[in-house]
Amino acid sequence: MKRECIEVCPHCEKEITKKWDVEKKGYQITCPNCGKKMMLCDECLNSEDNVGMRCDWSEERGCFRQQKEKK
Repeated sequence: MKRECIEVCPHCEKEITKKWDVEKKGYQITCPNCGKKMMLCDECLNSEDNVGMRCDWSEERGCFRQQKEKK
């Protein structure tokens, strides 16, 4: 289901609002302002399947959501 997602792009620092279905399309989007990849971290932290609000993001590895999406 598409929801309104709001996130600040870590590259251009603009607030991005986008209707997005994380269940179907994942947690990574392309910033419509600068064109770089960014994660929908707030959606991830508040999702039903992330009960402990786990975040293991690092510059080298990305995060556990990206690992799942690559498979």
